Formats: sequence, C-alpha cells, structure tokens
Amino acid sequence: MARPTIAYVGAAAGDDPGFAARVQALVFGRAARVIAIELTTRTRTSTLRARLAAADLVFFTGGDVERGMALVDERGLAPYLRALAAQGKPMEGLSAGAILLGRWWIRFPARGEPEPFACLGIAPGAFDTHGERDGWSELVELARRVRGERVVYGIPSHGAARWDGDALHALGKPLARFRCGARPRRIADLVPS
Repeated sequence: MARPTIAYVGAAAGDDPGFAARVQALVFGRAARVIAIELTTRTRTSTLRARLAAADLVFFTGGDVERGMALVDERGLAPYLRALAAQGKPMEGLSAGAILLGRWWIRFPARGEPEPFACLGIAPGAFDTHGERDGWSELVELARRVRGERVVYGIPSHGAARWDGDALHALGKPLARFRCGARPRRIADLVPS
C-alpha cells in the first residue's frame, strides 16, 4: 500500500490538535494520509463512521482513558468500532489508546474505592501501559477489582502487544501478567516469540 489512510481517534487527548500533530509526525511521518476523527466537535456521527470505514487503519492515541471512552460512548461509536474490528479493520493504540482497545480500565474517584469500567473490548483482555516503574500499581488494582478476567497484561515502554484473532503476542519486550483476584500476583511474563 503506497499511502495508507489512517483514521486518528484523538478522544483520549481531547482532540488536541498540537498533540495530534506531534503524534502523527512521530508515528506516521509523511508516508500516511491521516484523517482526524474528532469526537469533541459537531461533526455528524454518520460522517465519522464513514471516515472510520474508509480508513486502512484506525489509530487510538494516548491521553486519558476515561475521557476517551466517555467521548466514544457519547457518540455511540463503541458498537460500530467493535463491528469494524470484527470485519477485519486493523486497529492500533498508543498508551491510553492501547488500554481503550482492551476490555477494562480502572478509575480512581476522589472519594470512594477504585472501580473498573468497560472499554472497547476489541482485544480480549485488560491492559496497562508503561507502568513498570511503579510495579504496575494501577494494573494490580485493576486485577484486584475486575470481574470476568483471569489475567491482566502490562505493556512496557518500548514494547507492544498484538492480538492476531487467536492469541495475544508480546512484541519487543515481555508483557507483564498478573492473575486476578483479591490478592493479585504476578505470574510468568508473556515473552516475545
């Protein structure tokens, strides 16, 4: 493909144009045609769907997972994105965008206990990214509180995870794995093959 079309979903970054420009230059360079999927604007949802459908790849950027998921939900795009993925549309996420592609993340309210909330569920599993410095503390909290998952995964800095439709694979660096339950424990990392 000479010049792929990338649908850039900047919801987790509040559709910040400066952030989008930096990520696009760093990740895609000039080799791709990037179309912004801005969920904070008044662009019709039908137009956004058409842009997503026409793209060769849907890319979710980093930022705030909860804000990104809230914007996706406000536009009613979660079922549509899941349907596109089920039809084979490639999807990729960076940092918070990778977390959004999983099934769960956790919020830490100012008052009360941390609580998991649903994400897109395009990749089976729940993920954290670049949390190795603090021992994956947010991921451990998610493992303690999420229901319906046996294991959660940490994607380290300079590493990646790839779901091929059948299995999850580590790329570049091993993925941290924690068994879920009242007392989460780290189990053997998923190593690149």
